Amino acid sequence: MMNLVQKLTVAAVAVMPVFLCGCPGASYVDNDPSPKGYVVKMKNDYSDKVFVRMSIDNYRDTSFCCPRKDGHTIKITGKYYDLYCFSYDAAAYTSINSKDWKDYMLDSISKYVIDTNPFDEVYAYYKNYSIDELKKFIEDNNFEKFEREK
Repeated sequence: MMNLVQKLTVAAVAVMPVFLCGCPGASYVDNDPSPKGYVVKMKNDYSDKVFVRMSIDNYRDTSFCCPRKDGHTIKITGKYYDLYCFSYDAAAYTSINSKDWKDYMLDSISKYVIDTNPFDEVYAYYKNYSIDELKKFIEDNNFEKFEREK
């Protein structure tokens, strides 16, 4: 009998945090302070180029990492694009077409970088919007839906 009581006590203690804290749910997602993405006005169309992240160390040496071939920069309208990345200020584009990327290129990626400052304007958005919704905001000059970062 004591063994059963001990097992039930351990089980109750193990699941108690789940009941006390619960699932974060939709309110957690809605209050996430990170941008869902960025609307950027670009100098050139790099949507078909390999995207890389810049990293500057203490000695001012710049290195590039995390190449992304697809889905990082999607044309909305005109010179405006939807940028899906962790942070816009570390974005750089290479001369490599996405379809031509080979993993061995990462070893010499810095020689392919063509633009480390590709954005004229940057707007963060904090709700999930479709490309059509973003296009409508831009066409209506309704940039109040975004937070201007650059």
